[in-house]
Amino acid sequence: MKKNLRPLFIIGCLMASLNFSCGSDDKVTPASCDNSIDDYTAALNAYIADIENVAKCEALKATLNDLVDCPGLTAGQKADYKAEVDAIDCN
Repeated sequence: MKKNLRPLFIIGCLMASLNFSCGSDDKVTPASCDNSIDDYTAALNAYIADIENVAKCEALKATLNDLVDCPGLTAGQKADYKAEVDAIDCN
């Protein structure tokens, strides 16, 4: 497996995009996206603790896909992030 932290960088960018695009009070994050963020945080912590574990990498990748589907991103941003997530090699 590649020992890189690219998923962490991708998520940092994704979270920054979500935070900046949802900055006004009239935008509400759906509960499912709140759950996705919680799931991502748990998967990220598990992956960081065991970066060689393929199952944990795949779980992290799955939670990233869930986050990309949350509102607050443009279609172009979603496409870019999905391409980045698809490029993550967990093997």
